[in-house]
Amino acid sequence: MPLRSAPTVRRPPKRAFAPLLLLLAELGCSSSPTYQRRDAGTKERLTCQQCPPGTFVAQHCTRDSATVCAPCPELHYTHYWNYLEKCLYCNVICGERQVEVQQCNATHNRACQCQEGYHAELEFCVQHSECPPGSGVVRLGSAFENTQCRPCPRGSFSSSSSSTEQCQAHQNCTQLGKETNVPGNQYHDTLCTSCRMGGSNSTQGPAPEDEDCEQSLIDFVAYQNIPLRKLKRLQQILERVPRKQALETKAVVQEKLRAVLTHRKQENSAVITELLAALRATKLTSIEKKARERFLS
Repeated sequence: MPLRSAPTVRRPPKRAFAPLLLLLAELGCSSSPTYQRRDAGTKERLTCQQCPPGTFVAQHCTRDSATVCAPCPELHYTHYWNYLEKCLYCNVICGERQVEVQQCNATHNRACQCQEGYHAELEFCVQHSECPPGSGVVRLGSAFENTQCRPCPRGSFSSSSSSTEQCQAHQNCTQLGKETNVPGNQYHDTLCTSCRMGGSNSTQGPAPEDEDCEQSLIDFVAYQNIPLRKLKRLQQILERVPRKQALETKAVVQEKLRAVLTHRKQENSAVITELLAALRATKLTSIEKKARERFLS
C-alpha cells in the first residue's frame, strides 16, 4: 500500500502578526498598572487602577467608582506607580562635604553626592588622593571613585604631588637649540643649557650668551646621584637649617635644594662659591671637580 504524505499545514506569514503585536504594545503602554483589593463591605475582589508618580491613593476603587488619586504634600514623594495610602517622606539629608544634586519634589527623594575634590568611601566623603612625585593621574577622581595614578613611563615626569596633573613629556634640548645638562627621569624634566660646557665660562661676569651658566651648574649639582644622607647634609649647610628634618625622599630634597639655590642666585648672592664650599664640606669633592671642569674651566 503506498505511503501517503502528511497533509500540508498552512501558516500565516510572520508579517501578519506585526499589526496585532503593535496594537497590543500600544494598549499595554496606554493602560496604567493595577492592583487587587477586597472590598471591605461586599468582600468582593476588585481590580483597581494604581496612582501615577507624584500622587497617592486618596480613595480606593469600588465596584461603582475608580481609584481617586491626590498629589503628594510638600516634602513627600512617590517615585513609581503605586497604591500607597500616603506619600513617602523625603528623608535624605545631605551630610558633611556633600552637595544636593536632586531636590525633594513630588516624584523624587532628595539625592546627595560628595562635593568636588571628594569621593564616597563607605558612608563618608574622603578627599581625592594626590599622585606623588614620579607618578601622574590616569583618571581624575569623581564623586564615586578616588584618583587613579600610575608611575610616569620612560620619557615623562611629574615633579610634584597632584590630584589632577598627568605625567609631562621630557623636553628635547636639541629641538630647542641647546645641550642636555641633566637627563630627565620620572621625577624631573630634562634640563637644557646654552652655557658653553667645557669652554671658557666665568660666573664672575658671564657673557650674554652664557648667562644661564650659574643655573646650569646649580641644576647639575642638585640632580647628581648623591646618597640621601649626604644630600640632606648639603641641604643643611646651604639652607642653614637644624640637622633634624622631616622624612623626605631624595627627589623632594633635590627639588628643594634646587629651589633654594635658584632663589639665592636671583638675589645676586655668591651662590656658586657657597655651593662649591658646601660640596667640599660634605666630602663630595668628585662632584665639585666635575662641576668646575664642566662649567668653570
